[in-house]
Amino acid sequence: MTETSISNVSRVATRKRSSSPTTLPRARPLALRTQFKQFTRTAEILVGPGRAPTRFLIHYELLTGCSRFFSAALDSTFAEGLSKSITLPEEKLEPFEFFVHWLYTGELGPAGDLFNKAGSPMYFMLLEIYGLADRLGVEALGNAAVDRIALLSEGTNSVPTPSDTWIVYDGLRDSAPVRALVLDLFAFKKTDNLLLNHEDEWHPRFLRDLVVKLKRPGRAGLARHALLPWRPDGWPKTRACDVCRVLLKPGLTANQCSGCAKAFCVPCVGRGSANCGNDCYYVGDGSCKPWLRDMCQYHEHVESEECGRE
Repeated sequence: MTETSISNVSRVATRKRSSSPTTLPRARPLALRTQFKQFTRTAEILVGPGRAPTRFLIHYELLTGCSRFFSAALDSTFAEGLSKSITLPEEKLEPFEFFVHWLYTGELGPAGDLFNKAGSPMYFMLLEIYGLADRLGVEALGNAAVDRIALLSEGTNSVPTPSDTWIVYDGLRDSAPVRALVLDLFAFKKTDNLLLNHEDEWHPRFLRDLVVKLKRPGRAGLARHALLPWRPDGWPKTRACDVCRVLLKPGLTANQCSGCAKAFCVPCVGRGSANCGNDCYYVGDGSCKPWLRDMCQYHEHVESEECGRE
């Protein structure tokens, strides 16, 4: 089998990043616990360039049950479908190893596997896993990579590096939801000194999108708060902007976030403006960080129900 023998299938799976993740047909649903005893076949997957790629023997039912790419390739009348052998010369070995581990365990692997020797999170690896999942049509793996990025960022109070932003903007399709997560991490954490002083170059489109996000918080700023009707006894000590604390009368109907207790006047909420919370960004209110309130907004659910409906 030549390296290009799966081009008829891989051309669809690896179409330029602006394409929709729904290009390939859905994979067949698989219940691992109840169906594992029926696994009798394996497929050969050869990963990496050159004449000596790394060989994996993986259960055929697992591959076709989770991956739209493998389902289309292995069930086809192409040579790879008949031989149950597929070569992926352009894929990197390590992200694929994470994929195989996830395939059999449902987990990305021990947390320590995603830190470098200096103890910093390897966001680039998670982004490469995300890209692999996108190309193979493995929705659940992509969502797991997104979740791990948020977990590592929150646990280490860190954000992706400049080189990571090049992966996000040049290595993934434009509609990939992980891009929104990366922008939120930079917008809601204190990253101004990092952006200013890092010796490496940030991707220009990342900087453009971040500037736009910060300049137009509006409804995006309000969306991070769980607002409930509220009547203050007094405004001077209320967590609101200086104008509200001076001008608004006690007992006036307003809105307050049930998480961080920040207050917003009714007119600003009606306009979708976050002006009453100018500190909407760069605050330490964990309950209002968008990735802590709703990770599902960064997921894709073509194959599965949205997180709150599962």
